[in-house]
Amino acid sequence: MGLSVREKWLRWWLRGLWLVPSLGVLLVSDYSFERRVGMTIFSLLAFGGFAWPRARLQATLDRNTRYQAVARGYFVLGIPLDLFMVVQLVSARGAPDGHWLAGPVTQWVGPVWYSAHAILFFAYLLGALWRSGAAWVRRRLDSPAPVVDPSRRQFLEGGAVVAAGMPFVISLSGVGTSYDFQVEEREVHLPGWPRSLDGLRVAHLSDIHVGGAMNAARLNRVAELTNGARPDMVLHTGDFLTHREGDFDAPLYPALARIQAPLGHFACRGNHDFDDFTGFPRKLRDAGVTPLINREARVDAGGEEVRIGGLDYVFPTENRGPAYAANVEGLGPHDGEPRILLLHDPAQWVHMPEDSGNLVLSGHTHGGHIGVQLGQDALWTVVGAFGWPDQGVFRREDSMRLFVTRCVGFYGYPLRIGIPPEIALLTLRSA
Repeated sequence: MGLSVREKWLRWWLRGLWLVPSLGVLLVSDYSFERRVGMTIFSLLAFGGFAWPRARLQATLDRNTRYQAVARGYFVLGIPLDLFMVVQLVSARGAPDGHWLAGPVTQWVGPVWYSAHAILFFAYLLGALWRSGAAWVRRRLDSPAPVVDPSRRQFLEGGAVVAAGMPFVISLSGVGTSYDFQVEEREVHLPGWPRSLDGLRVAHLSDIHVGGAMNAARLNRVAELTNGARPDMVLHTGDFLTHREGDFDAPLYPALARIQAPLGHFACRGNHDFDDFTGFPRKLRDAGVTPLINREARVDAGGEEVRIGGLDYVFPTENRGPAYAANVEGLGPHDGEPRILLLHDPAQWVHMPEDSGNLVLSGHTHGGHIGVQLGQDALWTVVGAFGWPDQGVFRREDSMRLFVTRCVGFYGYPLRIGIPPEIALLTLRSA
């Protein structure tokens, strides 16, 4: 069966649209040439994961005579939604707060439209793998393909169209989840942790990503919940900022200043925090947060000294592992004193020398972003499926423990789906 007129027009439209964000990154971005090339390739792949299921769904609707009205509606409404999504994406960094693109409703249009098709992409991929596996089994058993009568085929095609709508429902559910702030309490048992510090309460915040929908009201809500948890100290593991322009970060610092902790606030920097290389650390200090840039602070916790070390984010290079190891060694040896290390990217803790500290805190993965969260230790996430530390407590052969928070905010596409944000309250226990 040949392509319908709508399918042909849509394919040409998507091909043209595909180049806009990629050319925007390549030609307009203020990053280095190598990074622009890398981000352009990423943009092409990411948009391909949107365009292919978009075209396939249109073809499925067009070829089903029972859903012609739906096919027309999807085509007519889809074109302006595609355009809106791209404009929203390209202008996201420069759009000021309060701009109509970042309104209470409009801010979600692009993310929902994109993430629904991204989910549909994986659904189609799993379906293709299932059919290929079934065909392989039939060949091995020398069994003919089952004959499907026309009425059952029509039923299956209708079911496939209805099922294709599920990603849109799932994506819309992520709108409410994305800012459903929760305090998640957890006890972490640490080998070598002194009994005198048993019960120390640490609030772990990460990836606030101020800007856009992470506005003053939501930041103040985070501060209120954190204060309600009554932590002894607050530790931040980076990505306070978002890749935007202007004074978008102004609401962040009053909210941070509202958070109270008797032993203080300490932070490392994440990859997004380098946009304001010199001004950002000063603003943190003015808000009462001590930035630890490859250095260590010592805190008196009731007569017991606790060492808090902050490791700066190292951008991907061939020497990334040795750089992290050198930064840890620069803090000095872990000589038995209790030490907590702040490391933005949890995947890098494998580069830390053995027994670098008792506990490493990380964020960056946003808890896995997409998955099923049944409890603290009963979950499945896309990030975890690839073997990356997504959330919770991880152990190494030595005495070190890693805790990865689900984080407070999120950045870019897709939305949080099934993985709510988290203000982690850790009670540290001696093993």
